Amino acid sequence: MDVVRVAILLLHPLLASLLLVWIWWQYSWRKKSYELKGDERKSALSSHEKNGNRLVWATFFVICIAFLSRAFVGWREGEAVLTSLIPGSLHGFMGPVGFVLLLVLARMGRQARNARKNGESFKHIALRHGRAADLIVVLVFLHAFLGFLYIFAVV
Repeated sequence: MDVVRVAILLLHPLLASLLLVWIWWQYSWRKKSYELKGDERKSALSSHEKNGNRLVWATFFVICIAFLSRAFVGWREGEAVLTSLIPGSLHGFMGPVGFVLLLVLARMGRQARNARKNGESFKHIALRHGRAADLIVVLVFLHAFLGFLYIFAVV
């Protein structure tokens, strides 16, 4: 067993597990939003918006780590680096697709924020943002489960 290969390949799942916890914490805003009032709610909403943007960048970083680790392992095993970057599983294809969906979700959140700040009606945008978050959370957990299964095939 090549310890370096295993360590490099496990870097993505470890970071992704932390990201999964962060996504769940961010998603829990929906419940908190009904419980908080006044300045406390405004502060929590501001935190939710900032963390949403940070979450997008963190997700991008974790996906880059996945591709870089596959490229590194491919290079160490004598494969063509570009060939090793092509996802060979549903899990691999879902990562970039899920990231695009996360970008759309963040865009909806920014639209709701901008409409709220401009004094426009934003309830319908916020509702769509919440429903999109529901879908993405389900897909994230499905993606994580497929990744868990994929670990046994790769490592």
